[in-house]
Amino acid sequence: MNTFPTEYVPTVFENYVAYDIVGGIAVSVENRESLANVKSKWVPELRHYRPDTPIVLVACKIEKGPANLVSYDEGSKVADDLGLRYIETSSRLLHGIKDGFDIVVREALQSKRTTTIQPWFSCGSIKQLPSPPVMPPAEKAPRIEVETSRFVEDWLAMHENPVHADVAFVLSGQHNLDGHKIVLCSASKYFRRISGMMTSNKLKTTDSSSNFTVQDLNSGTVQGIIAVYNKGNSTDGIVGVPKLTNLYDEIDQEEIEDLIRVSDIFKLPKLVEICQNCLTGQDYLNSSIGTSENDETNQKMKDLYFNKPETADVVFKVGGKIYCHKCVLSARCKLMAAMFGNRFEKDEAITSEVDIPATSAECFQALLEYLYSDHAPTDETDGFELICLADEYGQHRLMNLCELNVTKEINRSVATNIGKAEIDVIGHLQKAQKYNAEQLSSWCFHFISTNYTAFQNRVEFSCLTEGNKIYIEENQWPPISYLREVEEYKNKLKQKKRQMFI
Repeated sequence: MNTFPTEYVPTVFENYVAYDIVGGIAVSVENRESLANVKSKWVPELRHYRPDTPIVLVACKIEKGPANLVSYDEGSKVADDLGLRYIETSSRLLHGIKDGFDIVVREALQSKRTTTIQPWFSCGSIKQLPSPPVMPPAEKAPRIEVETSRFVEDWLAMHENPVHADVAFVLSGQHNLDGHKIVLCSASKYFRRISGMMTSNKLKTTDSSSNFTVQDLNSGTVQGIIAVYNKGNSTDGIVGVPKLTNLYDEIDQEEIEDLIRVSDIFKLPKLVEICQNCLTGQDYLNSSIGTSENDETNQKMKDLYFNKPETADVVFKVGGKIYCHKCVLSARCKLMAAMFGNRFEKDEAITSEVDIPATSAECFQALLEYLYSDHAPTDETDGFELICLADEYGQHRLMNLCELNVTKEINRSVATNIGKAEIDVIGHLQKAQKYNAEQLSSWCFHFISTNYTAFQNRVEFSCLTEGNKIYIEENQWPPISYLREVEEYKNKLKQKKRQMFI
């Protein structure tokens, strides 16, 4: 039976409170009145009822940041006036929690030790030695957040506005659906076999011997294809089965089984797997499948098309020649889309040439490789030159990848000694600010501030701008307030020791 016990049983919490040997006063930094009550109400009350219990003043909710109503200096001053230890904590950020408990335990042990020893001295009690100040923990370095890939979204936008389409699907003679060979061939081996013929064998596929012939495609023996014909010089036409629309149109649950059938026809096993997961209630698996498939498609696009003169329609002259495709660059980069504009259709039969001055071939090729594959060899290129290009061409995700790589380079370079490291972190800060690399700027600020003592002795410290220097000094670690507390502690300790020997 669920009944209350006939006798009262103290809870664990009540048992703990009964033996409390150290008092803690929590102050919310959001409420200035909370701090005022400490001095006027809580400390006097505690000292009246528990005069032998040490007290620690704890500031809570410091995650609110610089907008706090109660600053560290204000809280520390109140604690000093009352003769209390002062610590700042944030349960949300797990800041100062362990240090706070360590201080409380130390105060409790020291209090018990003093109480035990005192009766042995008949000559009177010795005043407790001052407690050393607690060094506030350094803030964690800001994380470099990498923007989510827009590779799929960029190509979906290109499909919805197919101004650069180079293939048209004729569905039962009633509806034309425009597409891009480069996307189809990168995503599907089936379409690579078709494109081996459609481009007059210019495209060297990985398995050219398996390309369909014109006779194959027009004979009706190739599943899913009724006929293929040339539609002018720019666009090839494919007459396909009606259900091909399911590859592009938004579909509902009733059409999933039809989509599975079409996916089988066009040899898209991953799409079949995704559809089957939807039917069996395991669609939560589709995210990882999509990520893997996208990475594979990205890599295939780079391998088949990047810097391949056979199919290129634009050449960048930067040191040497780099061959590219306007449809890829326009889909992935707004600046390049504006650069090519409406000239794409007019000049499609002509390979355009673009001069790129004041840029190394290595870095510009890395930028183009990123546009094709969503990955870039950031470890093999000049990080800041690539950051400059990413800023110029509006590639924020590429900039994030470079920022992350630079922070790793800095950490490797200073692993043994920050003060004598060859890398110029202050110079990196100034470059990051110049090229709008905001996350890297914040990271460098934090790194220099939390290693202030090491950096203030370096030659390049004098090169800091006035604004940067002020920020670093205001946020230096250990903070100036702690250094002052250390000096005060040393002075008090000397005075106590003198008193003991008098």
